[in-house]
Amino acid sequence: MIKRYTFLKHPFYFVLENSKQMVAGLEKCVGVFYNDHSKSVEALSFDKNLSRLNYEDSDFVEKLRHSNKQANWIKKEQVPFEVEGPIMEQLSFADEEQSSVLELHFPNLIDGKWDVLYLYFKNNIGNFKLSSIDEAMAVDIKGVIQTLLYNQIMLLISSNQNDSIIHQQIGNTFNDSLLQVKINQLERDQFDLARSNYMFLLTKLTQNEVVEFGLSNDAIKRLSDQNLGLAEVEHVLFKSLEVIINKYNPNSFYELSRLDLIIDIQTTKPSLSVKQYRLNNTQQFLDKYEAAAKMLISKNEKITGLNIGDNCHPKVSPAAISDILKKHQSKIILLLQQHPDRWPTIKNKFKPIANIFERSSASKFRFGT
Repeated sequence: MIKRYTFLKHPFYFVLENSKQMVAGLEKCVGVFYNDHSKSVEALSFDKNLSRLNYEDSDFVEKLRHSNKQANWIKKEQVPFEVEGPIMEQLSFADEEQSSVLELHFPNLIDGKWDVLYLYFKNNIGNFKLSSIDEAMAVDIKGVIQTLLYNQIMLLISSNQNDSIIHQQIGNTFNDSLLQVKINQLERDQFDLARSNYMFLLTKLTQNEVVEFGLSNDAIKRLSDQNLGLAEVEHVLFKSLEVIINKYNPNSFYELSRLDLIIDIQTTKPSLSVKQYRLNNTQQFLDKYEAAAKMLISKNEKITGLNIGDNCHPKVSPAAISDILKKHQSKIILLLQQHPDRWPTIKNKFKPIANIFERSSASKFRFGT
């Protein structure tokens, strides 16, 4: 059987199904209550199994649910219900032998009325007292029984309601927080990747300068928001550096702000052929691996596929790097031939790229190109 939280249903379901474990000497239990899930008033009986009850006197039920009397002992013929069995045979309660019935009322927080439980005890109410006690104590014994049962069931109902409220609050907080964490992580990964790419381009453009240049977070964000390709970003950085060097002639570290960037979409976008446009994606992979390789050299670590991937943002598995190099091999060869001075670290120290570079050089020598 699939287990469920008890608070997924009205608490009377749990009380009814466990009534005979809660009360010794109980014949059966009937509940009348408003069910928020079905948006209706339900009447259920439990005697080994739950059975739905029919009632013709709806005014009686309405009046009953307006009564806030905590407990009352009545005869069972005063409870005008009929049982709806599994095969729809209706069994009247009228012919059953008399038994003491305890009527308990509990507040319903949804519709503001009262839910009612009927506990049918066997005639031998002595199940709850010692045989030496005088029979005149029967009224007092009933008072003790109704107080104990009311408090016990009220505690179960309150616990059920509190658990439901807390579960909903935790569930909503967990879902919202988890989604926000994922969004934040994606934004950080995207920003780190942009920073890595842009800093590589900036370092390449200023490698012969005495002054060291950097990019502020606002500058990185502004460049990212333009949705420019790396070639376009390189052009923006080149034009911006040209102005900064000639305007300020800095002699120490200079960090480019968002206002230093000279972005003119119509003039900065280079005219790319279809072939060159298709090479841009491959070029980005090479730029990323070159930046990671330089980082490894600075940390005196080996340039391997695993270490390259760990120093990319976001991280890349060695298998993914191998797959990319295999799929982009022909484009890598073309790029290495077009730009003989670029990616020196991975061309010489990262074996998979070094092998492709050797094949590129051999092909160039063989065909005299």
